[in-house]
Amino acid sequence: MTVVGSRPDAAAADARQDPVARLAAPPPWWDDVLFRAFRFGVRTFSRLWFGARVEGSLPAQGPYVIAANHASFLDPLVLGSMSRPRIIYLMTETVWRSPRLGWFYRWSRTIPLSSRGGNRDALRAARAVLEQGRVVGIFPEGGLSRDGQPLLGNPGAVALVLQAGVPIVPVGIVGAHDAMPPGVALPRRRRITIRCGEAIAAAEFDRLGVGDRKARLREATRLIMQRIAALTGHVAREDVLAPPPPAG
Repeated sequence: MTVVGSRPDAAAADARQDPVARLAAPPPWWDDVLFRAFRFGVRTFSRLWFGARVEGSLPAQGPYVIAANHASFLDPLVLGSMSRPRIIYLMTETVWRSPRLGWFYRWSRTIPLSSRGGNRDALRAARAVLEQGRVVGIFPEGGLSRDGQPLLGNPGAVALVLQAGVPIVPVGIVGAHDAMPPGVALPRRRRITIRCGEAIAAAEFDRLGVGDRKARLREATRLIMQRIAALTGHVAREDVLAPPPPAG
């Protein structure tokens, strides 16, 4: 909010100094035009080279959160190119500050997460983005799957968006790992499919109602990972590692 009588350039300077305002600020029109052109190029390449297609659909407007599996560096590019709203991804700070590609992640308006915790600014920025009616994207596994199989969900990533009270849309990305697994420099010609599941409403998480906050968060993470795994044709790692039911 601009104080009456203050200079607009001073208010803009204050916003640049506030890390939350800087991370959550909508892009200027010229930046959005450049991003749309870039997204069109990625989408065209993905369809021609990977035969990329979408099964199901993403909501045309936010606010909502996309939660997807992560087994290739192609995942955010292909998924983002197939979404009408611009996806604001949460990503690890070490990658966000990469000497080679850090500029691209910052230009893409991603929000960095520290592996040391204490992500209060990231949480506030993600909530601000959602309050603007926009879309946040997370990879709740917290890292790349080296073999393409599901990893355990990271409750910390889920906690950052769960309290926002908006729908979470599970997405399964199939084929990206075959096209460009970790360690491969150039993408191979493999079909990629983006499978969009039904949105999980905030009320569905509220109905979990089990135990304390940590237990509820754990069950919410399990539910999200189960939905993602079902879309990819796998079994969630949480279910694989679950103890067997007692005999008798």
